Amino acid sequence: MAFGRLSEDLHRQASLLGQEGDIQVVLRTTAPAVVLGDELRLRELFLNLLDNAVKYSRPGGTVDIALTIELGHAKVSVTDHGIGIAQDDQPQIFDRFYRTDAARAHTKKGTGLGLSICAWIVESHHGRIEVQSQVGEGSTFTAILPLAPASTKRPLAGR
Repeated sequence: MAFGRLSEDLHRQASLLGQEGDIQVVLRTTAPAVVLGDELRLRELFLNLLDNAVKYSRPGGTVDIALTIELGHAKVSVTDHGIGIAQDDQPQIFDRFYRTDAARAHTKKGTGLGLSICAWIVESHHGRIEVQSQVGEGSTFTAILPLAPASTKRPLAGR
């Protein structure tokens, strides 16, 4: 699956999500990337991360989507400058139904399943997901996925 078109689609969708809170979504890429995987599941992964970033951002804030290539992996990061996640909560955020106290106080929406689904999708694609966050400063979620072997790096037909 080629990330170029997907990242542009995700940028458009996240920009629409951010309109209500006047949140700007910025897309930064360093190089094209191709990973083997289920495009629908990967789209679900990144839409979950973007939805959370928009949901927990301050009005008028910014959400960044960044794609980099590093050591045979595509690294897709979604960064917000919102409420952040306490260090004590970070080990549990990928558990099903887990919601931090701050998340519950910030919004009534959410079941605590989004990040567990994200972790499952990344792991099923032989990757990993990481979080860096500080309370009051925001969060960066990074999905690290292996690049497709050179023999399979061809554009998807008709796309």
